[in-house]
Amino acid sequence: DLAPKTRGGGEPVQEFLQRHYLAAIQQVAWRLRGLQHVLGYDTMNEPLPGYIGCGDLTAPPGRLTLGACPTPLQAMALGDGIPQAVVSWRLGRLGFRRDGAILLNQERQRAWRDGVECIWREHGVWDRDPAGAPRLLRPDHFRRVDESEVEFGQDYYRPFANRFAAAIRAAHPGAVIFLETEPGGLPPRWGPGDAENVAFAPHWYDVSVLVARRYSPFLAVDNHRGRVIAGLPGKIRKSFAEQLALFRRGAGERLGDVPVVLGEFGVPFDLPDRTAYRRGDLRVPERALDRSFQAIEANLLDSALWNYAADNTNDRGDRWNGEDLSIFSRDQQTTPADLNSGGRALRAAVRPYPRATAGQARRLRFDPRSRRFEFSFIPDPQLVAPTEIFVPDLQYPQGYRVEASGGTWQADRDAQLLRYWPSDERREHTLRISP
Repeated sequence: DLAPKTRGGGEPVQEFLQRHYLAAIQQVAWRLRGLQHVLGYDTMNEPLPGYIGCGDLTAPPGRLTLGACPTPLQAMALGDGIPQAVVSWRLGRLGFRRDGAILLNQERQRAWRDGVECIWREHGVWDRDPAGAPRLLRPDHFRRVDESEVEFGQDYYRPFANRFAAAIRAAHPGAVIFLETEPGGLPPRWGPGDAENVAFAPHWYDVSVLVARRYSPFLAVDNHRGRVIAGLPGKIRKSFAEQLALFRRGAGERLGDVPVVLGEFGVPFDLPDRTAYRRGDLRVPERALDRSFQAIEANLLDSALWNYAADNTNDRGDRWNGEDLSIFSRDQQTTPADLNSGGRALRAAVRPYPRATAGQARRLRFDPRSRRFEFSFIPDPQLVAPTEIFVPDLQYPQGYRVEASGGTWQADRDAQLLRYWPSDERREHTLRISP
């Protein structure tokens, strides 16, 4: 729709790229389909709309601006070798603020091969004026197709996700298809003709910690609204819980009754000037990670922590994209025989949680400082299996005390499990664990 003149291998470039991508992932599915622990496949990591739907090509796209943020028109000009003075942004206590301008691409390097024109210039989106400066010609190019406004999730990602599901299930029938969006975004609206057996797996991060490499109990960012939250820690926790609640609510409204799993979250450990490494003190990233976990528990969300990198080092991080989010590092490992040696922020990461609930979960909370855990649920009278709580030795090396609202429980220290059979005397039951 947006670049019909651009072709690859003799076919439209969109078809060329998607066909090869789907064929590659399908080969993965052919090889993994017999493994019982492979539940399904994610369509794509954090699919971004790019400029699709952008109504102002002279303003930075997206909800968050940090560092040098060229407008779409400036980005096209930069790629074509035209230097641009780009506004830089910083995160302050009062929000995102302009921080001057930076002249980019003073070397006048082009992103395109010699003799190849910028595809957006070729499609008439922009051109050079007589002085050689970029001039916008089609401001609605990415917002309208055939006089209709377009939406990335509904008009482009949804057809792609259905095509992905068909390709995967040709190799692995019954596989769950995990739908994603750009970080902080909601899924497309799903209908009767769309793929079945899907789950919503959005990514979410504590942006002020991830991007600014700064943690404050009194400062954070609302990812959905793109604004700073300042206040007491309780206000931050409430905002984080509301942000994650929006994922579950949005999935229910757009996808129906499907599972929601937070597909990725975590915190960086290379905080400003790597002070955590120099001091040998990881309490700050531990507090930051716990703040994210509290929001997850408040919403009873399943989640996947990013990440574990077996070859992480303090100097080189995860060896990927300049990131350092691994909860394990060789440089923190002093006793290889100890399972926990090398772990980072484990007091926040290794938490008690309900591994299996014989009923409907209602509330979940854990405080790593006091090591107090609380879980409430409504038992299903049709189930005879116990509710199982993972109780890590890391948190309770000397054992723990259990308070139950009724019924019987059994501690299995070897398996690090607490099994609980509730009584019939009340509708809702609560388990509390403390040192």
